[in-house]
Amino acid sequence: MTASSDKAELRKRYRALRDAIPADARAQRSSAIARLLLTVERFEHAGSVFIYVSAGSEVVTHGLIGACLAAGKTVVVPRVAVEPDAMHAVVIRSADDLAPGRFGIPEPTTHDPFDATPDITLVPGLAFTRTGQRLGMGGGYYDRYLVQHPATYKIGLCFEEQLAEVLPADAHDVGMDEVLAA
Repeated sequence: MTASSDKAELRKRYRALRDAIPADARAQRSSAIARLLLTVERFEHAGSVFIYVSAGSEVVTHGLIGACLAAGKTVVVPRVAVEPDAMHAVVIRSADDLAPGRFGIPEPTTHDPFDATPDITLVPGLAFTRTGQRLGMGGGYYDRYLVQHPATYKIGLCFEEQLAEVLPADAHDVGMDEVLAA
């Protein structure tokens, strides 16, 4: 079996585990993860936060986005571009600045690019290790973005079911500085 096929099988397995968590439990545990995040000193002092907009069975981030906006932080969310196949950081000022985009994931309707390195980047994934390895969806969007912003503090958000002892890693895979799970 190749590393690529290993990752494909692990993606299926961890997606199924995440999808199997009942919606009410995902909501409660997402709130618990948000409370954990609020205790992270680097997050508390961050002026800018790059945060994914949750979709499907991911750790819910809509409340976190609102909390960051209310705290006066610069909130930056991803927009996926078809050409070139890349993810761009865009500033939003309200949850009303979001609408379904590519892949059905809410994206910014605003066009205010954030070219600086965000203080914190909250990263989704299908699986993580406690030491920060990450298994993403397979598109490489976050890895490419994080390589361009090495100074951002990277926090992976996941449910306990998504924690693995070890994950296959390629040279281009970017690890997390911290992983929060509930």
